Amino acid sequence: MIRPSPFLLAELLKDAGLPDGVFNVVQGDKVAVDALLRHPLVAAVSFVGSTPVARYIHSEGSAHGKRVQALGGAKNHMVIMPDADLHADD
Repeated sequence: MIRPSPFLLAELLKDAGLPDGVFNVVQGDKVAVDALLRHPLVAAVSFVGSTPVARYIHSEGSAHGKRVQALGGAKNHMVIMPDADLHADD
């Protein structure tokens, strides 16, 4: 089974020794989102999904002093390393 990249990143960070609670992957509805955006101990949020929801998260998170990364309309984001063969499938 292929796991989404946020879960792989969380696993790598844990394996590297990052303490529990520093990086978390949360899936939930608007109630969960609003709780995170308003909680005083949450310093930053990152979101990937629809543009309307990304706009809402950016607006609400910013209003509550959070650092926000909201990737509206994004899908399957990744990091391409400098040594990647960009023409491998040509």
